[in-house]
Amino acid sequence: MQPDAIKVLLVDDHAVVRAGYKRYLELDPQIEVVGEAQSGEEAYAFLSTHAADMVVMDLSMPGQGGIESIRHILQRHPAQRVLVFTMHDNAALAVQALRVGAKGYLTKSMPPERMVEAIHQVMEGGQPLSDEVAAAMAQSEMESAAHLDLAPREFEIFRLLANGHSVEEIAQRLHVGIKTVANYQSTIRQKLGVMSAIELHQYARRFGLA
Repeated sequence: MQPDAIKVLLVDDHAVVRAGYKRYLELDPQIEVVGEAQSGEEAYAFLSTHAADMVVMDLSMPGQGGIESIRHILQRHPAQRVLVFTMHDNAALAVQALRVGAKGYLTKSMPPERMVEAIHQVMEGGQPLSDEVAAAMAQSEMESAAHLDLAPREFEIFRLLANGHSVEEIAQRLHVGIKTVANYQSTIRQKLGVMSAIELHQYARRFGLA
């Protein structure tokens, strides 16, 4: 391993996924996987005591989830590079991930060599996107959907509400007060033009977010 290898932290709640990509990434002598985590909270804890040039992170994980985890990590470590690697090719998720500070957005349907290329791209100042996401983002910009205007925390709570989580569950998951989540819920409904939990869920399904 080269002493100046790119140090990568892999964050995914599936151990098999992490193991597979660790083996593949380390075929490149310029990349070293220095740690693994199964949640955003574990990644945050790791970065408190270890250095990583790159965090490769899934979005669908237990706990506070990927978008909120990226925001939390970058609040503490503003210079940290985060590359999203997820099964979701939804434009709204990509927009939110990039908005909170992710340096690129890849999908798991891509060939594994694209991740290696993307890591090098980010290190060189690029912003790699999967082809599906780039096309979806271009389409969504033309449509100007209301959920693209939600702030990152609003969007995270919107997704949790749309997927059936209660206000109390969301408050516990995100470590905030129940009243705070209830206020977010009211703001989200107003911004999306929906009146009830059912309408919010229907809106989310229409855009592939539930």
